[in-house]
This record gives sequence, C-alpha cells and structure tokens, in this order.
Amino acid sequence: MYGTGRKRFRAAMTAAASVLVGALLLATTSDGGSLTPSPTTAPTATAPTASPSSAPSVTATDTPTDTPTVNPTAATSQPEQPERPQPAVSAPPGAPAAPAAVPPAPCVDPLRGRQGFELPDPDRTALLIGDSQSGGAAGVPADRTWTHAGLRSAGYDVRFVGAGGTGFVAANAAGAASYPTALAQGQWVLPCSDPALIVVQGGGNDAAQGATDAQITGGAGAVVDSLSRAYPSSTIVLIGTLARGAADGGGRRTAVDGVLRAFAVTRHLAFISPGDWLTRYQAGTQLADRVHLTQAGHDRLAVVLGTELDALQLTQPALDRAHQPRRFVVP
Repeated sequence: MYGTGRKRFRAAMTAAASVLVGALLLATTSDGGSLTPSPTTAPTATAPTASPSSAPSVTATDTPTDTPTVNPTAATSQPEQPERPQPAVSAPPGAPAAPAAVPPAPCVDPLRGRQGFELPDPDRTALLIGDSQSGGAAGVPADRTWTHAGLRSAGYDVRFVGAGGTGFVAANAAGAASYPTALAQGQWVLPCSDPALIVVQGGGNDAAQGATDAQITGGAGAVVDSLSRAYPSSTIVLIGTLARGAADGGGRRTAVDGVLRAFAVTRHLAFISPGDWLTRYQAGTQLADRVHLTQAGHDRLAVVLGTELDALQLTQPALDRAHQPRRFVVP
C-alpha cells in the first residue's frame, strides 16, 4: 500500500514536471511553433516595414564605393566677384595740375623739311650716297660692299641712300632718280642732324649712259651745294668711278673718274680716286661681271679705302667736328 502510494506520488510529480517543462518551452519558442526548424526549409527573413513618417536608416555600407564625394562647402560657395576699380587719387586742394604729356616733335631733315631719321651719334656717322658699288649687286649685300666696309674700318656707323643704276646724271629703269634730282624732290630719307662725314660715290652709270663731262660736273655741283647748305658742319668726300687703269682698257669709266677729280679740286673737296684700282690692286680678276666685284673683291678694296681715309685724316677719331668742314687740296 505504502509502495503503491509512493509510486503514484512519483508518477504525479513526473507528470507535473512534464507539464511545467512543456509550458516553459512553449513560452520561449520564437514563432510559437516547434523548437527545431524543418531541415528542408530555409529560414525566411522578414523585411522591416517602413514607417510613413520616417526614412529608413542607411549605414556606411549602403553607399557605393564609386560615388563621388561632394565637398559640402563647394555647393554653398559664391561666384568670384570682379575686382573693384580703385578710386583715383586726386591732387591736394590748391596743388597745380600735372602737365599733359606732349608728344615729341617729328624729326625733319634740314634739306626739304620732310620726315627724317635721328642719328644716335652724329659724330660717328657717315652718310653714304652711291650706286650699286655701295648698294650691293651680284649677290653681295650693301653692308658688305667695299665702301661700307671701308668706312666701318675707319670707325663710322654707315647710313646709305641711293640705288643701283643711278649717278650724278643717270637714273635707272625702276624709277630711281639721279642724285641731284633725288635730293631736290625729297626721294631719300635723310638725317635730321649733321653727320660727321658725307661720302658721295659714283660716276660709273654716268659713263655707261653717255653723260657728258659738263653734265657730270653740273650734277656733282648741285649735289655738293645742296648737302653743304643742309649739313654745314659735315665734311664732304667724293669717291670717283671704280675702273681699270687707262692703259688697261679703263675707257670712259676711267675718264669720268678724272672729271670728278678735277671737280673736287675746284671745290676744295676731299677726293678718293678708284679709277685704276681694278688694275693696281689686282681686283680685276675678282669681278662677278663686267663692273661688279665678288665678295672677295669687295673685301680687298675695303682695306684700300680704309687706308685712303687714314691718309686723308678722315678716320672717325681724327675728324674733329668742333671745327668747320675741312678744305682739301687734291694732289
């Protein structure tokens, strides 16, 4: 009896414990169902329901890695404002007004009163008037002719006016006038102040065009008179006609050189005679054509011209422009 009762009590306690454990397990199950999910069914994630009044929160991992970063200050920066002009500074009351800038007066040559050119250093300048012997021909540029180079060796800055095919009487087919006509009509741009030296070279084209002695002398006189009036403190030098010697077939070119020499004597002008230089200095073998030198010929005669200027004391250091133009006696 006693054993049977104890068995009943144990059975009752076991049954009560089972009921209690079942109740606890039922209370802790997440979905109110069985504790063990079905082995053939994956758990289903339930998406959160967005509230109408609030946006879902986004974590750092929600931002794509290639989305450009926006500078928060760039969107709010203002466009650059133009620089305001500074107010003009006015003169103090009672102060005199600054004078207006006056443009410099134009430089005019003293011969025709036309637009001329300034000489940076008149005491070192030689104005050269000439034909193709000075202006260049047969591929030789003007600044490398025997007259240019010879004057530079004597210390001068050379300024050239003239043209090939012209002379004291001769004009060329391109419209360049003779020396006296070019001066009278203002065809050349001339210096506004007196150059130290004025060199007039020519005669070869006068010989070629058949000018007479009287015409050549008259043209030379008109040139010298015009230049003497315009540039009274300049020393004028004549260079005659480049030619062979009389015995070497110099012909009319050599004769014109003699005409210019005689003119220089009467006017007490310095004269350099190249009327036999092609023969005397063996430059006749250095001709590009019948009358024009090659560059080697120009280089040779440039040395001769420099020596002649030195002998006449007409190099730039020896020429004293503080005195009146020199008068010469041609031997």
